[in-house]
Amino acid sequence: MLGEIKNNLAENYRGDDNVLQQIINDVTSQALFISNRKDVDILKPEIKRCVISIYLQRGSEDTTNKSESGISSTYVDAIEKMRSDIIKNGKRVIF
Repeated sequence: MLGEIKNNLAENYRGDDNVLQQIINDVTSQALFISNRKDVDILKPEIKRCVISIYLQRGSEDTTNKSESGISSTYVDAIEKMRSDIIKNGKRVIF
């Protein structure tokens, strides 16, 4: 998964494998918990989108929106979006 995410990040990738791998590990743990699953394969699309979003937002983690020189940005809560996507896509197992 690391290689796929690095390819998706392209020129936005900063060469920091350890940081990216830690984000992947954290997001994977969250995805498995949210979905009540033990196998990560079915959750790969949601995990990759979330990891990329978190990686690109580094440095502005505590920001929800920002306005600078007339340019406005709103940031998505990547974990909440992943949670919603897992549930909406029917990937959550309920016991």
